[in-house]
Amino acid sequence: MENSPEAAYRRLQPLLVEVRDALLGGLTVSREIHAAHGWQPAADRHLDHQLVRREAMERLRPYAEHDDHPFGTQLELLDPGNENLGLPMSGLILRTPTEVLRVWHSDDGELPAADTQGLRDFYRQAPVAQQRLQLAIDGAPDLRRRDHLALLWADARTPGRAPELVRFDLVRPRDWAGRRVDVDWRVGLLDLLGRRAA
Repeated sequence: MENSPEAAYRRLQPLLVEVRDALLGGLTVSREIHAAHGWQPAADRHLDHQLVRREAMERLRPYAEHDDHPFGTQLELLDPGNENLGLPMSGLILRTPTEVLRVWHSDDGELPAADTQGLRDFYRQAPVAQQRLQLAIDGAPDLRRRDHLALLWADARTPGRAPELVRFDLVRPRDWAGRRVDVDWRVGLLDLLGRRAA
């Protein structure tokens, strides 16, 4: 499997559009709930992001119920017959036949620190250049491991304007050192996909 940024984008484009639209829907719901109660989103960003995540998960739920969808996506955190939506601050985890994609809010564009063994395991994978060299030597890719990618998003907080993403980056981690995550490659998706749902 080709793990270059271009190949990953081509494979994942339909899913990336669905995730972008689900996040924008979540931003709309969060804004409506905050407005209905007179709350300021900045006072509790965790609640704001959790509301976005919950609505996005509900919008993506149908894909977990249909294995034959064109991009073959399943929500890892969600068993279609189960109402347990997973840990509240864990973001979203999506699986395709070739990737595991974790979706996180990130104002600064950085991946979450490698503070847990689960994150360290997710981040550790051979860089694309090393995989190409290994493929040239061995001639057979390891088909058992899905490629690990992250989608980092951030929103504009402009009052009076429709919800808008100001960051939507596809990132391939390669390792970690201490709490810092090393990145293999990064693609800004806003210009490629557009900032708003059609």
